Amino acid sequence: MADKNAEILAQAVARNMPAILSLPSAGMLRNYKSRLVGDLEGGILVQAPADEAALIGELIRTQTPCGVSFRSGARKVAFASPIRRVERGWQINDDLFVDAVLLEFPEKIKAAQKRSDYRVEIPRDTDISLRVWRLGPSDQLKTEPSAATEVKAQIRDLSSGGAGVTLIGTDGELPKICEEDRLRVELKYGGQGLILEGWLRSPNAAPQGDKIVTGIQFKKLQDDLEGRQKMAQLVRIVGELQRAELRMARRGLSRAAC
Repeated sequence: MADKNAEILAQAVARNMPAILSLPSAGMLRNYKSRLVGDLEGGILVQAPADEAALIGELIRTQTPCGVSFRSGARKVAFASPIRRVERGWQINDDLFVDAVLLEFPEKIKAAQKRSDYRVEIPRDTDISLRVWRLGPSDQLKTEPSAATEVKAQIRDLSSGGAGVTLIGTDGELPKICEEDRLRVELKYGGQGLILEGWLRSPNAAPQGDKIVTGIQFKKLQDDLEGRQKMAQLVRIVGELQRAELRMARRGLSRAAC
């Protein structure tokens, strides 16, 4: 697990993922929106907050651990580490330079994933389908997506918070998708369709041939009329599948009693 969490951190650094930098001050934590900007000399570079040079200097002098947290798919990843020094004008790309703090590579990296919704298994012959497309950062959820961005998916289970899926590639290659992609999910059941946004969970197992067995975490729906309607429809689908699951279990028990 430690190696896996270190790999998640390395991938997040390579993608310059957004993060929260927490600096201790007067017995409290000051939290700043930040970004993982690179690696250097075995450490992790994190964008430094503006106007906190004095506090950062004190933390370097005392070698007080500072906190960093970010989201990778459905996981929240966090670690604490002291700052070695400040790197001025670190180049992220051709046009962007930022000041960064160089933190020691953490000894411990925590990754937590919360799953509290009831999850119902999908029997093979159930009249339900799920389609998945990759979205760009500015793509609208309701806009018809390009066929080239679709990733073939088979649904394995469903809850109001997400779905278990098997993603299937083409021509023997793995599907072109990663945990940081925005996803458009179309769920169809009982003659009705539902469009949701989500992202990949971190797979618990290695890919099998051209297949990835993983899950999709649905984005939390807004508390407006459309969001409440979507949630009601999703809860209804899960409820109907759960009742069907219970009926099948009862039939199995009845046969066993005969």
